[in-house]
Amino acid sequence: MEQEMTWLRALAAGSLVAGAALLLTGRKKAALTASGLGAAVILSEDPEAMKELWRHVPDLLQDGHEMLGRLEGVLDGITEQGGRVRQLVRRA
Repeated sequence: MEQEMTWLRALAAGSLVAGAALLLTGRKKAALTASGLGAAVILSEDPEAMKELWRHVPDLLQDGHEMLGRLEGVLDGITEQGGRVRQLVRRA
């Protein structure tokens, strides 16, 4: 049984790490799939945790949506500042 738990945890951790790497490379759908697989493996060990998570999914999605909106604003600001810096460099 311990060997099975080790494999499940390794699979879950690998899926979550792969999801993070895919997200950083811009492959959002693949990242979501890999992370979802990792989360499903982790939650399959504890059905009560799965029920609790399911109850909180709407809140989690809303929080994630808001966080992505803020991140988009930050990235837009960085892009704008980069454009200004390029203009200054061209003038110099």
